[in-house]
Amino acid sequence: MGKTWQYGLLGSLLVVAFTGCEKDITVDLPVYPEQLVVEGTIEQGRPPLVILTRTQPFFSPTNLSAIANMFVGGATVTVTTGSGETWVLDQLCSNLLDSATLVLAAEGTGLNPALLAAANICIYTSLNPARTGVVGEHYRLDISAEGKTLTSTTTIPHPVPLDSAWFKLAHTRPGDDSLGFAWARLTDPDTMGNGYRWYAQRINHRPNGQRKDPYYISPIGSTFNDKYINGLTFDFNTPRGQLFYAGRTEDNNAERGYFKVGDTIAVKFASISRREFDFYKSYDENVASIGDIFSTPANVKSNITGGLGIWAGRGVFLDTIVCRP
Repeated sequence: MGKTWQYGLLGSLLVVAFTGCEKDITVDLPVYPEQLVVEGTIEQGRPPLVILTRTQPFFSPTNLSAIANMFVGGATVTVTTGSGETWVLDQLCSNLLDSATLVLAAEGTGLNPALLAAANICIYTSLNPARTGVVGEHYRLDISAEGKTLTSTTTIPHPVPLDSAWFKLAHTRPGDDSLGFAWARLTDPDTMGNGYRWYAQRINHRPNGQRKDPYYISPIGSTFNDKYINGLTFDFNTPRGQLFYAGRTEDNNAERGYFKVGDTIAVKFASISRREFDFYKSYDENVASIGDIFSTPANVKSNITGGLGIWAGRGVFLDTIVCRP
């Protein structure tokens, strides 16, 4: 989970000092008690994944040591199914994770897998192949860490498939025949309360053999519900999401936000319930607003009792787009 989101949960204010001809103005930053933050997900056919961190002061350092110290190890984490079976999750630290599990941890935190491995953070999951999510099942999360108890519940909704998905040139600049957006067509079921979140990953490779995106990325603003589209069929597009802290060239030049002819896009389209929608929507709004120093960050709507964060059941539909002009 990104540090920016943790700031938003605390509703921190930026310190702005204006130097003028007459006087300086300094605003004191409020001090808030440290809280535990949960980033937990469970999808059909996949084990639960829980990442536990601490909130950080707004101006705390962002070096490798500081990032590592945000993560909480030694917790007791259990998931109880609707049928009453309790799973005790295993703690796995990133220097010992296999590449596939490291990618899952990177997707959960929004951090580069190489950074996670270097920081040696710990996550909680199940190594038992029988302990995976089931559509329609309820799951209770219980965490005991550092003298605190955190709980939440979620359900994996039935996935809503995309009718189709494709690439389309953006034509935002004269003569541009390579950059564009991912498009999809969705038929929303005729029942109110469906929420959705889009994830995409470029799975084609760079000249050095690495995949362009190490994991699925959800761009800001890709969470929506059926408040205005209930029962309708409609087309929508999404930009390419940015990989934070990676320093990638295409995230800082004219290609930023665009897919490109020659890309192959793996799409994960997640169906989510109301509380999960409220969290992801408020998270996106917070990240989008915090870049403006004159805005007050919005409070992210947590579904965790005893802490902050999200325990999200996601019903997932997968698709693939080959980017052609």
